[in-house]
Amino acid sequence: MEIRDLRPEETPFLLEMLHAALAWDPDVELPSRDWLMEHPQVAPFHVEWGRRAGDTGLVADENGSTLGLAWYRYFTEFEHGEGFVDEDTPEVAIAVIDGHRRRGVGRALMEAIHERARRQGARRISLSVDPQNPAKHLYLRLGYVDLEPDDGDGRMILDLA
Repeated sequence: MEIRDLRPEETPFLLEMLHAALAWDPDVELPSRDWLMEHPQVAPFHVEWGRRAGDTGLVADENGSTLGLAWYRYFTEFEHGEGFVDEDTPEVAIAVIDGHRRRGVGRALMEAIHERARRQGARRISLSVDPQNPAKHLYLRLGYVDLEPDDGDGRMILDLA
């Protein structure tokens, strides 16, 4: 498996992975993908991707097939996701294509995105995860901690120092 930068022409893959990240619970029927991508809590994760300083995406590839994506963005107090902590802490999102989960792809992507954030000067990184999402176990194993337990947003942070 190779981890590489998300290419500018791969924005459709970013949208696919954002939808996959939101659709983690097979028992919950989501609105249409188009509606979701325009939702004010979702749009900040992809609108005008690549224009912001710090927009960073890493893709896991294996034998020419894309397996998953981890990406982060710096947000502002006025535009952010549920994992927002402050303007100096990037918020990360991740998704692995169904059929490739539980094979270490997510861990490899998260470790690579953490290293990239360190190299870019981030002191910590944040995310938001539903308490029932199985991915929370991975985040805990990677060292993430709840920012404020029971804050309603599932915010977690990882110290990158």
